[in-house]
Amino acid sequence: MNVHVLTALGAAVRTLRASLDRELRAQGLRLGQYQVLRVLWDTDGLTPRDLSLRLAVEMPTVTRTVQRMLRDGLVRREDHPSDARSVNIYLTPKGCDIRAPIERLLDNHMERVLDGFSEAERVALVRLLERMNANAK
Repeated sequence: MNVHVLTALGAAVRTLRASLDRELRAQGLRLGQYQVLRVLWDTDGLTPRDLSLRLAVEMPTVTRTVQRMLRDGLVRREDHPSDARSVNIYLTPKGCDIRAPIERLLDNHMERVLDGFSEAERVALVRLLERMNANAK
C-alpha cells in the first residue's frame, strides 16, 4: 500500500507542476520564476543565498533564474550593504504589478484541480499533506 501512496503522490506532483508551468509560461513566466517572486512578494530584498535556502534549491539554480528575471525586468540587483561579496534582489514595479494577475491564475488553476472536492475534503487534504511533510522531516 505504501508504494501506491508514493506512486499516486509523485504522479500528482508531476502533473500539477507541469500544468501550472504551462499556464505560467502563457503569462511569460516559468515555475521557478514564480517561486522566486512568491518569496520576494513576502520578503523583498533577499540575497541569492537566502532565496536558495527558502526555496530549498541549489545556488546555481537561483542564479540562473534571477538572471532571467533581471533580463525580463522583474527584479533588480543591489550591492549588499555590509557584504561586498553579495547582492540583494529586489522586485521592480513590473515584478510587483504581476502579483495580482498571477495569484488569480493560481486560484483558477487550483479551483480546476480541486473541482468536485468538498470544503471538508480540501481541508482534510491539506491536513494530511502537512502531516506527511512533518513525518518526513
